[in-house]
Amino acid sequence: SKYNELDLSSGINAEYGGVGVQFGPDITTSFLDRNKLKYVIRSHEVKDEGYEVSHDGKCITVFSAPNYCDQMGNKGAFITLKEDLVPKFTTFEAVPHPDVKPMAYANNLLKMSGFM
Repeated sequence: SKYNELDLSSGINAEYGGVGVQFGPDITTSFLDRNKLKYVIRSHEVKDEGYEVSHDGKCITVFSAPNYCDQMGNKGAFITLKEDLVPKFTTFEAVPHPDVKPMAYANNLLKMSGFM
């Protein structure tokens, strides 16, 4: 991936390919302690079940796009937080859509908005 990735080992390590970094549970704990937080919720990393809880429950990854790019087969998820701040996860699967090439609808939207 091109972004920061979770790692089970300690510290911060350059990711394969040099495009991002991986950070371990010790980095998550240090960040949370320094900022007086209980956990981090992050996104934009595909997870098969739509979300993943790691680093001893202190780092939550949520990804809300099911079947990402019409080809990954993953579930999507979202998190609901109430006053107690205990995360409640809801997962969902992709629904059928018109028979178009993957991401073809995005190209039309970009053209209409003047970005292409």
